[in-house]
Amino acid sequence: MANERGQKAPPPEITARIIGKIRATQNKKLRAKMIVALGKLRQPWVVPILIETLADPSEDIRQKIIKQLGEWENLTCEYLFPKLKNQPWYVKVGILQILALRKESKAIRALSTIIDDPNIEVRRQIACCLGHIGTKEGIPLLVRLLKDSSPYVRQAAEEALRQISRLRFT
Repeated sequence: MANERGQKAPPPEITARIIGKIRATQNKKLRAKMIVALGKLRQPWVVPILIETLADPSEDIRQKIIKQLGEWENLTCEYLFPKLKNQPWYVKVGILQILALRKESKAIRALSTIIDDPNIEVRRQIACCLGHIGTKEGIPLLVRLLKDSSPYVRQAAEEALRQISRLRFT
């Protein structure tokens, strides 16, 4: 995949080495600097690296990644949807936060596939994400979350429904 300047994405083995180097770096500040530097490149090949580093043990670093990817103009969110499955809960929550920041309405179908996730925080974040997306297509999922066994999920679903149903005058 080439960009306007003729630079090519590194081969998969180089990408794997970059991820390995980030994971092997014990110094949290240095890891954060590496991730921020990668994010500033704004190259499509950086996205998989940043998504993989959402598994970082530091919540501060995960929040930096979420903020960076949430602000990217040309991020293809379809890459994020498969990452909502078979990942640790905190990676799923990070992906959901990115989708919420981007108000990605295409995500609703993917959210419906994980609405019964065993983790309360994932289900709560699904409700928050649907509220940020703000489309009527998310209402059936929110109604379903209103019946969740967790009061935290129910509360988030109520708030999301309030966000969606606010009268808007243009």
